Amino acid sequence: MALPIALDQGLIDSIATEFQLRDPNKRALRKLIYHLTGDFDPLEPMVMHMATGAGKTYLMAALIEYLSRFGVKNVMVVVPPSTVLENKTVQNFTQGSRRYVDGFSSAPQVVSPGNYGAWRADQSELFRNAADGPMVYVFNVSQLIEPKRANAAADTKDGMRRKIRDHQEESGSLYDYLVNLDDLVVIADESHLFGTSAKAFNKALKDLRPAATIGLTASASDTDHVIFHYPLYSAIEDGYVKSPMLVYRENGYPKDSAEERQLLDAVSLLRNKEAAYEAYGKANFPGETGERKRTKPLLFVVCESVAHAGEVTKILQGPGYFGDPEAVLQFDNKHNDAVTLRRLDELDSPASTVRAIVSVDRLKEGWDTKRVAVMCALRAMSSDILTQQTMGRGLRLPFGARTGVAELDQLDILSHKSFKALLKDEDVLRSFGLGDAAQGAISGMDVEESFRQGEGQVQPNTNNPSTETQRGSTSGSPAWPTTSSSETTEAPSDTGTTAGETTQVTGGNTGGVSFRRVGDNETIQRADYIPATEIRVNEQFAGKTFLFPSTVMAKSTTPFLLSHIDDEDIIRAARRVADSKEALTREEIVVRKSKLDTKRTTDAEVESAPVAEDDVIGELTRRVFGLGVVTQNKKNAITLAQYVLPTFMANAGIDHWTEKAKQSAVDELVALVNEKARQHASSLQTETTIVPVELPIDEVVTLPFGKEVLQQLSKDQQAKFKPREFYDGWNRGLFPAASFDSWGGEYLLALLLNYTSDIVWWKRLYSTDGASIMYTTRDTYYPDFVAQDSDGTMWIIEGKSDKGRDDETVQAKRAAARVLVRELLGEEDFVGQKWGYVIAYESDIRASESWEDLKRKSNPGA
Repeated sequence: MALPIALDQGLIDSIATEFQLRDPNKRALRKLIYHLTGDFDPLEPMVMHMATGAGKTYLMAALIEYLSRFGVKNVMVVVPPSTVLENKTVQNFTQGSRRYVDGFSSAPQVVSPGNYGAWRADQSELFRNAADGPMVYVFNVSQLIEPKRANAAADTKDGMRRKIRDHQEESGSLYDYLVNLDDLVVIADESHLFGTSAKAFNKALKDLRPAATIGLTASASDTDHVIFHYPLYSAIEDGYVKSPMLVYRENGYPKDSAEERQLLDAVSLLRNKEAAYEAYGKANFPGETGERKRTKPLLFVVCESVAHAGEVTKILQGPGYFGDPEAVLQFDNKHNDAVTLRRLDELDSPASTVRAIVSVDRLKEGWDTKRVAVMCALRAMSSDILTQQTMGRGLRLPFGARTGVAELDQLDILSHKSFKALLKDEDVLRSFGLGDAAQGAISGMDVEESFRQGEGQVQPNTNNPSTETQRGSTSGSPAWPTTSSSETTEAPSDTGTTAGETTQVTGGNTGGVSFRRVGDNETIQRADYIPATEIRVNEQFAGKTFLFPSTVMAKSTTPFLLSHIDDEDIIRAARRVADSKEALTREEIVVRKSKLDTKRTTDAEVESAPVAEDDVIGELTRRVFGLGVVTQNKKNAITLAQYVLPTFMANAGIDHWTEKAKQSAVDELVALVNEKARQHASSLQTETTIVPVELPIDEVVTLPFGKEVLQQLSKDQQAKFKPREFYDGWNRGLFPAASFDSWGGEYLLALLLNYTSDIVWWKRLYSTDGASIMYTTRDTYYPDFVAQDSDGTMWIIEGKSDKGRDDETVQAKRAAARVLVRELLGEEDFVGQKWGYVIAYESDIRASESWEDLKRKSNPGA
């Protein structure tokens, strides 16, 4: 069978933009839609095998939106029995939650064991089918299993299972409702936990008779029907997750104090991370407004048992470690009360005091904090504990993208084993739950060889990669060195390595799995980071400021209300309601050549079936709210019930309602509401507001730590150019140093601006300046330069490749900027100023010898 949807690449592209899908997720969405439009078994999960941290939640949300656009609005997300995962999933689809996945055209209505309100409202006569958004049902799989005891307490497992099946007076049974849906799509999140081997779970899912079943997992089995695979090594190399760094002591830890020493190392690694996070946050997110964007690293300790976790928690809370009970949070089967769950949920809040989480195989699936930076598995855990799901808790990037800073872009995983034991391991990565982090097995001998070579590019035994896997690229240079100053060298050991050295054994320039060997007597000390570089405004421009005309574009958002409909229009529509009789076809039986036959004769007219007035009102209510042009809220519900419908019914002229009269009434009222909604929409205008931004923000710019200012390059030194590095020597620039994304479109343009006699000063614009122009109600762009010429005209300048001449988006940006320049003539903050706009294409820049040349070639709007 196939779902009633179509494969629409344009819609896929649009939804991918709205949800800001990464490229692999966009490809995954297309693959999934392709299979859903073909012939498939609705009871066999189509498994999306995707690396932890690759964005499966966003893929799920985009799929729900896609299905909703085709009228498939009932989706059940089934999660494993986990309070953390269940709550997180509910928050993902609840508008207003800090975890809400934005991008839906209409917010989903969420139904969960703790909230049946959205479903009950949908079942009521007044609001039935009134909601525009999809209905998302979130349950853990154990709640769908048929209860064994009918009289179980409400807070027990059987009680929760009974609740979904109980008949409610006003809405019926939710379970029966779900079973009878013909468009229920089931998404099994972390589907590896309830596959074909979990018979009770599998039966519960199949009893729902879904229209389609989809599985999302990072750990697919050989028996799964995998339709898309995006492995961990691709996510690492594409820069969508952190690069794992496996840290070993040369000879492991002494038996008499193994855990204490290992925990001390873990805390030391965390303190290095804390210093790096703090420095990066202050440099990139300054001031009070930037504090909300900063984050702090977290230590995650995996223990053997609840008792073991308790012992570790006491150690970490004590002196020499964190010395603070509030800094360590224990979470396991006996430590999962409301306070613990709240502190766990608030980990990403700036106010969180937690610096370490101690757990026993509980925080694997669904726990999506970005703070985990150091992981430590105590005792002989290996593969039975360190699954990819466990590792996945630390793979998420703290700032959403690679920063170029090793301490931020790497996950430190501290091993209890010795480095020498590592050399005997035939598959090092698998024992850390990282078997999917390389295209083949990495042995201890491979690691040793990588250290010996000193280049860190040992190739694993390669399996055939999935045809779905494609390579992306990330760029940017490290803001800190890849090794800290604490990584000092010692005498060579018998393995041929040097203590403190680091090697990368998988991946390319964009990242891979690395190993760090620490000497037995080496102390992991706090790193001394390179001091920040400051760039001060050029002396001749000290005190110089100007206003940049940023724009905000928006459509008027005044909602359409039923109160906007005039009573005279309602009366006219009501008077068009007509009652007519039903026509019965009459056939006369005749004999033709000794055979019976029929002959059409005059139709008979009979009265239409009678209908109660309350049924007419109920149908009108349902149809009006089901149009999708009226927001379902209390105000519209009251207006409909107390104004529109009474006026309409009183003037319809029908004393005894029939099916024909009811249909006529529906047609007239629906036509009226649709017409008034269209009139309202056409009256909404796109409004552009100019918001002056004073620049420069400060006379001193602090570069990211470790960034150096390079010497200016001449026009014939393109081979030495490095994108996003800072170059000095700009005497006409407001600042003596600036960075550029491209050579032909930006760097050469800066050279022209700096050495032409027609320019008095210029400034390179960065996104952090806030100098932006909106060219649609959803899209913003940031011009490259502002310059003042010798005539006093201010120029907004954009450098582009020659391909931009025929690019619709580039031309839309140009058009918006030209309109802005004209609107400034009457803008109070820019009275007496003259502004112009130039879009400079690379070939024009190369062919121009002066600013006047470039203006003529670019045909600017002024």
